[in-house]
Amino acid sequence: MSDAAHQLSTTLQAPLPDAFDRLPDTDLTELDRLLRTALARRADNLDAAIGTSLDFVPRLMRPAVKKALGL
Repeated sequence: MSDAAHQLSTTLQAPLPDAFDRLPDTDLTELDRLLRTALARRADNLDAAIGTSLDFVPRLMRPAVKKALGL
């Protein structure tokens, strides 16, 4: 397994399908980059959603709710 394939497998946290052996390293690297970008964007969106949802929690309860959520 090439370094690019190993990195993509690590990012996916799963073994790659057999067909991925036929892809060049440049394509595997690009897939890894796109996947990391999508994961970062999803994390940012989730953080924004959590922040927005805290607006509905009364101000005095926010520290307790944040602690319960692990924020």
